[in-house]
Amino acid sequence: MDQSKLKRCSASSSSHAEAAADATDSLQKERELDDLETEVDSRKRQKQEEEETAEKKKRCCFGTKDAKGNDERTIFVTGFDNSGSRDEIRSALAKHFSSCGVLTRVFVHIECKTGVSRGYAFINLKQRGGGEELEAALTLNGSDLGGRKLLVTMAKSRDEYYGHFNYTGCEICRAMFAAGRLKMYRWNLRTGGGKFIRHSPEFREKMRLHRKETMEKLKTKDG
Repeated sequence: MDQSKLKRCSASSSSHAEAAADATDSLQKERELDDLETEVDSRKRQKQEEEETAEKKKRCCFGTKDAKGNDERTIFVTGFDNSGSRDEIRSALAKHFSSCGVLTRVFVHIECKTGVSRGYAFINLKQRGGGEELEAALTLNGSDLGGRKLLVTMAKSRDEYYGHFNYTGCEICRAMFAAGRLKMYRWNLRTGGGKFIRHSPEFREKMRLHRKETMEKLKTKDG
């Protein structure tokens, strides 16, 4: 065979191979670029979702550390001017009750969508031993704050302590309330409707062994 033809065939094959390799490299680069763009878009969406969640929590009535803490020593306050912002009302109440002792919590209830106060707040003071701080706080019942007469009483005597009526809230609130109801349901099951049942160590050990035996039977049956 003519050597020149062999050379031309060899050169042609080499060119085809190089072209195929270039095409493969180009496709690979396009895939890598697409993957990179997808990853960047995913990170942007994740960041946006995190920012939106943080903003929702900020607007949520219960998106503050003061939301939790109601107990038998909590003070209920209403009657103040609720036209100001939450922070303004909190600061005004903290200043008004500062003479009673060290405040550990001032929770102003608001509407999530508007941020407007619902007209009441819960206050806790650091206990010093004799309960003088609570007595001092209760003496402020009927006192004036910004031209408004305050109603100050123990929170447990108010319906708002047990539930927030005519309150829609937001999706975070609803999730929190649902979790609270589930927790209460489990607590009722565990305590017999709120009555703690104390079993002997022997009885608890029998129950533990019974549960273990039941689980082993179920595993054997499933296997």
